[in-house]
Formats: sequence, C-alpha cells, structure tokens
Amino acid sequence: MSDKDWIQDLKAGDKVVVETNNYGKAITSVVKITPKGFINTENGKQFNPDGSQRGGNQWNYSSLSQLTDEVLLEFKKKRLVNKCKEIDFSKLSIDDLEQILNICGK
Repeated sequence: MSDKDWIQDLKAGDKVVVETNNYGKAITSVVKITPKGFINTENGKQFNPDGSQRGGNQWNYSSLSQLTDEVLLEFKKKRLVNKCKEIDFSKLSIDDLEQILNICGK
C-alpha cells in the first residue's frame, strides 16, 4: 500500500489533516468527493485526487495527510502545553510547585 492509497477510500465526513507551508497542521472534515475525485474540505479548500491542493502556489500551499493516532496525540500534546502556559504558578503551594519541578526533572 502506497502512502496515498488511503485517499482513495475517503468519503464525506471523514477527518483529514491539512498541512500548510505557512500555518502548520489543522484537522478538518471532508465535505464532498466530486465525480472527478476532487476533495472538498470543511475549511473551504479543494484538493486533487492525489492530496495536493487545487490552485495552490509556492507561497500558500496545502496538502492532505491521513489523520493517524500519532497526529491526534501531537494535537493533544500541543493543546495541553498551551493550557499549561495559562497556569498562574504563583497561586500554587510550595508543595505543588516542588512536585511539578520533580516531574519535570528540575
């Protein structure tokens, strides 16, 4: 099975990853597969049957990739890191802060 065989099995409602050269990755849904095999996504982009963006250019280019467990974990980790950035550590007790530092190996 080649890297792009999964695209042939896509149907409306399936989740995919849109990778852009400027903005990283985003999870979106397939809205429609046209009779010619073009893939329309929830975020308004259209992709060729091979997963390359239809109408993209070198400055603003996207491609489809498969949503895997690894990608889901990557998104979860980013979400958790961002939540940790919102923590006001000054409100935690000394014991809690020491536990956090021990977990982090500091």
